[in-house]
Amino acid sequence: MRYFIASLVAICALWWLTACDNNSPDDGIKPLERRTVLLLKENGEIYSLEGELVKTLPNCGGVTQIIVDKGDYFVSGVSTKDRVGYWKNGKWNTLHVDFINDIDHWAFGIGKWDSYIFLLDYPHVLKNSGIFRLNNSEWFMPAHHGISVSEGECYVVGNELVDSASTNTYPILYTEHKGVYEKEVLPMPDGIDTGEALAIYAYDKKHFIAGGYVGREPAIWVDRELRILPRFYDCTGEEGQHYPFGIVQSIALCNGHIYCGGFEYMDDEAEKAVPTLWCDGKPTHLVVGADKENYFSGRVVEVAAYGDDVYTLTQELYDGDDGMPLYFSALWLNGRLLRIYDLLLISFAVL
Repeated sequence: MRYFIASLVAICALWWLTACDNNSPDDGIKPLERRTVLLLKENGEIYSLEGELVKTLPNCGGVTQIIVDKGDYFVSGVSTKDRVGYWKNGKWNTLHVDFINDIDHWAFGIGKWDSYIFLLDYPHVLKNSGIFRLNNSEWFMPAHHGISVSEGECYVVGNELVDSASTNTYPILYTEHKGVYEKEVLPMPDGIDTGEALAIYAYDKKHFIAGGYVGREPAIWVDRELRILPRFYDCTGEEGQHYPFGIVQSIALCNGHIYCGGFEYMDDEAEKAVPTLWCDGKPTHLVVGADKENYFSGRVVEVAAYGDDVYTLTQELYDGDDGMPLYFSALWLNGRLLRIYDLLLISFAVL
């Protein structure tokens, strides 16, 4: 009997340890096989990792971004019922804010901290039932996914025209202080008269990494310190051209390493762009078919970290035989191709 009880206790202890290991990891990070990946299409359709339709968001006029927080997922965009809000776990939630009626609502991005939702509904930042205007924003154009929140500190990026008679733009950062969002121009090299901020990643409350380009080079700003990113292709361009040779459009931080997703051009004619992921400044191309004759262009849409892993979503575009463009999206895990989708996906989240 004594041996039976000892064996039973050992079995129970083993079961308890196994259950804790599988279901309650201390850091909350799930093992690879238990993760859920949600992929977002611009029309509000959400797909699984396997490419199966999971949810079609109700009353959706278009979406911009999906994020996760504590097992829930949140989607920004615009409702067909002309309401301001977001989707939580597929259900619409209206933010009861007092807007002027003639404003068109379009949420450029979404962030979350504690019980607060932040929406970038230009020219405002919405925080639950609060509304805060971006100061001096007459010439400002927010970036796609242009908002990031860390420990309640909210950051917004984009660009603005130098003046009404110019096509040159400045990279712009908005930060909040006591409910007021003030604008600043991010640093650019001497002699450079154009640039854009197209991505933002906030962390540890007072720190951020912004990304975009300055002049013709891909660039990031780490707490306002400008860093030019190297390119693999030696494009030089022609005199009078102003398009950037590379662009950063998404940023993630993983184990202290900075990951920047975007693209760089393969030639001076700017006909072919290749999806590019920079890790601490070193570029890697995540492309399925750049060597194919009908390859047209591609880009990294979004990069995100989950635990020690880095997921990257790309798009590729091809010239079709009938003149119609062919496209697909691809999901990568730590630089390895995970899956290809016959869909044009714009955002993703892992939970």
